[in-house]
Amino acid sequence: MTSALTDRQKYVLYLLLEQPNGVDADDLARRLDVSRRTVHRDLQAIGDFLAPYRLQLRAERGRLAIAGAAADVARMREAAGVLPRALAVTPRDREVLLAAHLLLEEGPLKLGYLGKRLHVTAASLSHQLDGVDAWLQDNGLNVIRRPGYGVEVTGDEVRRRETLADLLHARLSPIDLMKALRNTDGGETPPLFLTWLERWFHRTWLKHAEAVLQSELQRVTPALDEASFYNFMLHVVLSCARVRQGAEIPDRGDGADKQGPDAAICRRILGQLLPEQPVHEGEVAYLAKHLRGAKTKIVEDVRLFPMNLTAMDLAFQLTRELELSLEIPLSKDQALVAGLAQHLEPAIHRMTVGLSIRNPLLAEVKRQYPDFFKAVGDATNRVLEPYGIQAPEEEIGYLTMHLGAAYERRLAERMWRVRIVCPNGISSAQLLASRLKKEFPNIQVTGIESLQSLQTEDADFVVSTVAVDDGERPVAVVSPFLTDADIARVQDIIAGLERHLSAAKAKSAAVRRDRHFEGSSAAAAAIASRAALFTVEVDGLSAAIHRAAVDAVEAGDAADGEAVRQAIVQRERLGSVVLPGKRLAVLHARSDAMHRCRIAVYRLRSPISVRGVGTQEEPVDTILVMLARVDEELDVIDLLGRLSAMLVTDPHLVDVLSTEDIGGVRQALLTSMQNCEE
Repeated sequence: MTSALTDRQKYVLYLLLEQPNGVDADDLARRLDVSRRTVHRDLQAIGDFLAPYRLQLRAERGRLAIAGAAADVARMREAAGVLPRALAVTPRDREVLLAAHLLLEEGPLKLGYLGKRLHVTAASLSHQLDGVDAWLQDNGLNVIRRPGYGVEVTGDEVRRRETLADLLHARLSPIDLMKALRNTDGGETPPLFLTWLERWFHRTWLKHAEAVLQSELQRVTPALDEASFYNFMLHVVLSCARVRQGAEIPDRGDGADKQGPDAAICRRILGQLLPEQPVHEGEVAYLAKHLRGAKTKIVEDVRLFPMNLTAMDLAFQLTRELELSLEIPLSKDQALVAGLAQHLEPAIHRMTVGLSIRNPLLAEVKRQYPDFFKAVGDATNRVLEPYGIQAPEEEIGYLTMHLGAAYERRLAERMWRVRIVCPNGISSAQLLASRLKKEFPNIQVTGIESLQSLQTEDADFVVSTVAVDDGERPVAVVSPFLTDADIARVQDIIAGLERHLSAAKAKSAAVRRDRHFEGSSAAAAAIASRAALFTVEVDGLSAAIHRAAVDAVEAGDAADGEAVRQAIVQRERLGSVVLPGKRLAVLHARSDAMHRCRIAVYRLRSPISVRGVGTQEEPVDTILVMLARVDEELDVIDLLGRLSAMLVTDPHLVDVLSTEDIGGVRQALLTSMQNCEE
């Protein structure tokens, strides 16, 4: 019975039935993204539909509602059947769907064909095509549009895929896709663009693709979170659609993106999802870039070996820049440095190869932390611009969230609990409490007490307007107006409490240091005593890796030089091994071919050029090699992690490795591994 109504009119009928207080016509126009005149035409059609059921549309106080007997409304509802609970297509949606069709389908498309697909006349579609044409051209794509020929999008295939992915991400979030694929009861209206996607792939095929990715991506290190998984899945699905259309990303000969575990996983995924198609290496390289960009973590423990030292170094530089600009002590916050490094590792790859990122929390981050957002943006530019990298706002937003978390942690750690004593009445006490909170954001007022009933069990100190004899807690005697002298008194008490807390932390750290020395000093001494120093001539990083593997076998530390070489090469492919601006490269890996942990320093007679941050090449004249067994003891892994961290935070260590004799090198290695700073 609703066949006489358009999709939009069916949706309006649903609203009229479900809104007990009626519907405002102007609000309808805004919601539908149409003119008021169009709304009135739709309402006229709905009125005609209601008439056979003795129902009318009436306006009361500017709101429209269906008037009639309840039995007649029930008859109409039964005849109408299921009505959409979400608006199917707005004019803006139609523009996006039009662009999506043009981007996904190969060859020229007739406006008549597109009009049938989008349930609109060719004339209306021609008008909407003007805006789509301009938008596609802004994205570097060409639009061919001729009478008798149709409409066709041409241009670079990678740019076409990224533009299509941006379109889809803006309308169908990864979480929407996840929820839609897991919804089995059929009760929820599927997202519009999932319906569009199912025009190309049946729901069962999408579930098959999800299962294939779940199976294959179990092997990915580091693991993907859910949003990143479904983000990557959208790229895979769109690539499959384009390949089936006959499109292909050319093989540009970029060997780095066609080798390694990520490429192998993408090759298997394409083989399973497109068994009828040959696997093109250009497609493998394209998806491998996106897979690497989707990774979200390095390791749970910042000091776990092996780590991406380049990301750690940049994170430490960024933290120091923020520390100076914000005048907040941050460089000792290992959780902050680890979090920044965790984000920077995949972010640098994304920014270098031009992969886009979506940050749905960007507007909220700007609103909550405007000063932090600006500081992070400025600091990030200072750190990354020398390497030709410009961080977009989305990446800066994520980095700002790490800084915000560190700031909130700091506030929580330094929050002091205060009891207020004020015999002069509740108004004076409330005034004093307000003044304290304004002057000291790190103070939490836990209660306002009388002199006789003072309880201080949940307080670090007391602020009182009269003298209080409390031998257990410090007391600041102040005026309810909290003068400058009063503020100084409170500051003195807080400073004393902080000194006491710092002393307690130092004592605890000393205990941990003693325990650490007891448990691992012998292992550190053994590792440092076997460290080797070489001065060599090599013509590149590959030659240096080969030399390091051969030397490990000759020293009796490894059984198979080729296996060790492959392990180092595989780790090197995961990211830069150069510490920015320090002329030092760090080669590290774990291999079953190793008998025991090995550290070796190679000084190069002539510097070599090694890929650093982004696409930059950096000169290297010193190489530190750290090798360990796959099943190495945790104490040894911890020692190597401490050494790695010191390479980032202690410039003196880098100087020693580059200049001093073997005795000085071994002593510096030992000192670094015994570093127990928490």
